[in-house]
Amino acid sequence: MKCNTSITHVTPYGACALIAHFYGFVSVAKLLKSNEIKVPFAWNFYKSEHVDSLCSIKQIKDDVLDYNLLQRVKVSAFHSTTSLSKQLKVCAKCFKENSLHDVKWQNVSTTICIKHQAPLINVLNLLSLEEDKPHSKEALYSFERHILSLEDVKRRSFENALLKLSESVFRPLDFITAKLKLDRVNIEFLRLLFEDAYKLLCCEELSDVWEGLLLKHRRHLEGMGQLVARFGINELQAQIESFNIKKGLTSSAEAKNILLKYHNAKIDTKLFTSKRRFDNGANLNQLSYQVDGLMLSNFLGIKKESLIYVVNNRTLPAVYLGCQAEKSFFDIEVIGSILAKSFAQNTQIEAQEQFYKIDDIPKDIYNLFDLTVDELVDYAISGKIESQFKVNSSLRYVNYLLISENGIKKVLKNKWQSFNDMAHESVIKMLKLDKKTLLHLIDNGFLVIAKDKALIDADSIRHFVSNHLVLNRTANFERSRDCEKRVRDCCKAEPVCLLYMNAYLTDFVVYKKESLNDCCLRKLESRFTYFGKPKLDLSKIVITYQTKPK
Repeated sequence: MKCNTSITHVTPYGACALIAHFYGFVSVAKLLKSNEIKVPFAWNFYKSEHVDSLCSIKQIKDDVLDYNLLQRVKVSAFHSTTSLSKQLKVCAKCFKENSLHDVKWQNVSTTICIKHQAPLINVLNLLSLEEDKPHSKEALYSFERHILSLEDVKRRSFENALLKLSESVFRPLDFITAKLKLDRVNIEFLRLLFEDAYKLLCCEELSDVWEGLLLKHRRHLEGMGQLVARFGINELQAQIESFNIKKGLTSSAEAKNILLKYHNAKIDTKLFTSKRRFDNGANLNQLSYQVDGLMLSNFLGIKKESLIYVVNNRTLPAVYLGCQAEKSFFDIEVIGSILAKSFAQNTQIEAQEQFYKIDDIPKDIYNLFDLTVDELVDYAISGKIESQFKVNSSLRYVNYLLISENGIKKVLKNKWQSFNDMAHESVIKMLKLDKKTLLHLIDNGFLVIAKDKALIDADSIRHFVSNHLVLNRTANFERSRDCEKRVRDCCKAEPVCLLYMNAYLTDFVVYKKESLNDCCLRKLESRFTYFGKPKLDLSKIVITYQTKPK
């Protein structure tokens, strides 16, 4: 049910206070007549969702309409936010004194009333506080006493920092920090969670205890390197050290018990913001080893786009695959077992053969052979071609996936022999032409139209590239006309095709390979035959895994 009051102001400010103000008025009419309303409405800005909730109560709706109570109230459009609690929180003493609700109480991280130094309570509505039932005084937790000891300017920042740490405490041994719907939980749950987080911070050895539990929990993943086994530890230590709290009040044993309690507790899936983590059930160990797509792409040393490709190609399985890799979930244990089937540790590989980082292979190679980086990654991870998985390849534990020169050549040979008739646009991209040059090659018999007139015959493309040396300015990093002069002087050979496309593209020069001397074939290397050099910043400690022989 919606209130018919005209709302013209839209202001980006969120609060539940509007409902709270009116819930406190047993009779708005009575308070108007007695001149007891103390709320400066012009200073308050609320959301339409709260107004709708307010007007769902008949008595309040009637009073709002009869006395035009929303006349000076600014209402924002609906916009949910996790910074404000959806549970109504209140200080019973404050409300008894002035029947007002303080919007600051609705901050998720706020659990106490600074004025009365008392914990806030949850109520279904403020009408219940009008009753004469006394509210028992509840003792403060240690984290709340610490908050009261801080200066005003530091309290809110401490509360927010404690809130952030509490999410790490909730599932402390997971790779993925638990994103919780703390705006929906009751205040007692929140206070207990904050208290345990604070107790952990009071442990002098917390960083060592937490790190030890993490490494023990992940010890079977050490074969994937420190990037995996030690993931998040440095960031966790920095977060712990950012708190200035008196240490020594909590023992190492107590800190360990708290962490294990929150890791092994029964999972309430409704509390998590992401439901996809539970697609395969809520087994505690499975959740511990789930990683998101961004983590996995870093662990494997591949791009996020390649990760999506290999999952869609059924090379790697996903717990859940989203449109974006970072929103997908994977089981790192399953990934590790798949890699173990394809790769074996070997410290003598580099002396045997040259390996290349996949990203260092020239783009022209991919264009010519109708190949993508993602396909090459798939070939490597699946063990179809010779490749390496380098673990701890750089000083910051970056892993790399590499492919051997023989492996590249094997893929290119297969791709070259297997591609089908191609569209004109694809041939233009492959040969770095423009439309005019492509038509010239067709008219002069270098390329042949397929039965489907919209396609170029695949065999004619293969014959053209295999039997001709194709030069152009961008391919050789110098003007093709200069190359032409050198070939004429050396081999006395003339190009069979020479076109000047335009000043911004390139000259297009074609020679028959049979008319060139070996020296020119080597010096004027076609853009289709070279490879880049690996750019690896290797540390002294590198674990190398090579594709297992079939």
